[in-house]
This record gives sequence, C-alpha cells and structure tokens, in this order.
Amino acid sequence: MARTQCTICGKPASYRCKYCGDTLCREHLAPDKHWCVALEDYKKDMEAERTSSISSGIKPEYGRWKYKKSVKYTNPLSIFAGNYSFLILFLISISFVLQLVIPRPYYTDLLILNPGLVMERPWTLVTHIFLHGSFGHFFINMLVFFFFAPVLERKIGSPKFLLIFFLAGIFAGIGWSLTSVTPAVGASGALMGIFATLAVLMPKMKVYIFPLPIPIEIWIVLILFALYDFLMIGSSDMIAHTAHLSGLFFGLLAGMWLKKT
Repeated sequence: MARTQCTICGKPASYRCKYCGDTLCREHLAPDKHWCVALEDYKKDMEAERTSSISSGIKPEYGRWKYKKSVKYTNPLSIFAGNYSFLILFLISISFVLQLVIPRPYYTDLLILNPGLVMERPWTLVTHIFLHGSFGHFFINMLVFFFFAPVLERKIGSPKFLLIFFLAGIFAGIGWSLTSVTPAVGASGALMGIFATLAVLMPKMKVYIFPLPIPIEIWIVLILFALYDFLMIGSSDMIAHTAHLSGLFFGLLAGMWLKKT
C-alpha cells in the first residue's frame, strides 16, 4: 500500500484540502498554507464566517470546512503526488542534455516526430515532446511549463494532469503530421493543451505577456495565441502552428469535460 505524503513538506499526510484536493499534513492544510488555487474562495468563506451572526464554534482558519481523511492509493508513483509537473520538467531537461551529448542519429533521430514515418514509429507522437531544437526553444517552453503546469496539477490532481499533458502532446503530433511533412520537436503542443485547460477552468486567472506591463485574463491570452497560430499557418518561421492549435483544441475539450465533472 502506497504511503501518502504532504505535497508541501513531504511528511506523512492524512488530510485533503476540500478546495483544491491536495494531500496535506495538518500543518499545511489551511489553503493559505499551501498555495491553494482556490485561495480566494477560502477567503470569501472566512469573511462570510466572520460576518455571520451564528458562531461556528471552530477556529477561524478552519471554519466552514472539515478535515477529510485522504484515500490511500496503490499507485507506485505516489511518491511524486502533487509534483508530477516538476518530474516532467526534470525529465525534459535531462533529455535536452542528452541531445547535446549524444550524436544525433543515436538519440534525437530516434525520438523526433517525422510525419512521413509516424505510422512506422508511433512512439514519436510522445517522445517528440521531450526534444527541443535549441536552447532558446527549450528555455521558453520550460519557463511557461514552470508557471502553468503546477497550477493545473494542483487544480485537477496529478493523474488527470498527466493524462491531459500527454494526450495534448499526442493530439499536437497528429495535427502536425496531417498538415506537414517536416519533422518536429518540442513540448509546445502539450503546453498549449495545459494553457487551454486552465483557461476553461480558471478564466479569470491573470497572466502577463511580455512586454505588456499589465496582467490580462488567461482566456483573452488564449484567444490571442490561437489567432496568431491560425494566421501564421503556412509561414516559414519554423514554428509548428498546427501542432499548437491541435494541442489547444484538445485542452479546450478537456477543460469543458473537467468543468462538467
């Protein structure tokens, strides 16, 4: 039987936040102690509790919600519970280093997505996510991944996060293979899936777009990204725009499904 751990400190945990679903120890259970994505909802509940004429008889920091024993999992990867996004970031980083040190025919060429060979090498629909064409390509993708992937993982849980990440990457690979004959690498399609899912689940989330100095709601940013990729289809800028749009489309579907459930 796998042992559950607090997603913040790693100590044995037996509670779960009712707002975001994170597995936590008692010390980090309060939403303002674990970067809860629903912190604003928690604050509203606390404010309502303080202004209520009926005393809850419970300490303010735990008012209106109860401890809930977490369900124990048999998942052998439960040691990474709540942190699969950082595990993927680490694996992609290791893969980029391997690209630099291992001759191309023995690593990159085996994992790259080649539309003309995808039926013979179906695994490349997944492995191309872990490859990048340059340091700039790798750095930008991982920067976006670092800021948004953990937020989605905390919002929906690690298993669903992994499913969305890889399926969005696969859909991106399929979309690219149907519209191009040029080999492609990168996690951009999977990232667009993550971004689109967040836009559906948390449309009011504020993000910054360089060089704009003001925050913009994520759903607006998603529309701008989609328009840009659509208008740039067929250009010679070496960017897989149809892969981005395919990953984005899957993310929208995933977000709508999650919102219903």
